[in-house]
Amino acid sequence: MQNCGYVNVIDNEIISNRASGIILYAPCSNNIIIKNTLLNNSGGICLQDSSNNNIYLNNFINNTYNVASYNLANIWNSTEKITYAYKGKTYENYMGNYWDDYTGSDADGDGIGDTPYSIDSDKDNYPLMEPWENYFAPTRNIFDTGQPENPYPSIFGTHTGKIKPNHSVIVNTIYTYSCSGTGGHTEYVRFENESWNVTAKWDGYKEDWHNITFDEPFTLYAGLTYNYTIITGSYPQIHHNKTLTVPDGEITCLEFIDANRKRYDDWIPAIRLE
Repeated sequence: MQNCGYVNVIDNEIISNRASGIILYAPCSNNIIIKNTLLNNSGGICLQDSSNNNIYLNNFINNTYNVASYNLANIWNSTEKITYAYKGKTYENYMGNYWDDYTGSDADGDGIGDTPYSIDSDKDNYPLMEPWENYFAPTRNIFDTGQPENPYPSIFGTHTGKIKPNHSVIVNTIYTYSCSGTGGHTEYVRFENESWNVTAKWDGYKEDWHNITFDEPFTLYAGLTYNYTIITGSYPQIHHNKTLTVPDGEITCLEFIDANRKRYDDWIPAIRLE
């Protein structure tokens, strides 16, 4: 944006640009930039000769650099306190942005960093410990393959593949659809990308044994591709597809090795992440 003022930039996913995701220059002032995700860009946001902009509740993730701002004066947090929920508790505080390279602590556990995030001559006084949407998460947030019309043949084994959600999913559990009359379930699951991974294991036929609960919730971000490894037991329902497109995104089988060591490239486990 150039020579602009009193513009609202709200609720965008700005991904994989060769330049900065947002550029303000020559000059821009009195703009509000809020609830955006800047992901995998050469730069997150670049400000040139632009001051007095209010920038908060944005995610800066995996950009080559998050901010380019020199000798400017912008506001990097809300100017009023906001009511939000964090890890089951409700708080009211000023809120800044989520920075993936923030290294500060959160001693009181309110989701706001204890020390500011430095931005040249500016600073975010209330950096978020998690992406902003986690503080306003919907009560139901899933990735669901659904149940196939015909899950047979089915057998347990090891699934490897890729999953790409089309909306960000905050994951607490994985549920496995089982074939009728069987104990089909997931025994082990791993999600990962180049810099991160999370795993969980089955606890046996106890209580709600169709589910595996992860130690900590995590987010699968919209538009990003993650690798998965899922080891199943008994007879889970199977989608016999190489790639399956569902309302929540896309899931692709790379390889399935069954209990008899036979290999397939078109078996996708029927699961629900929530």
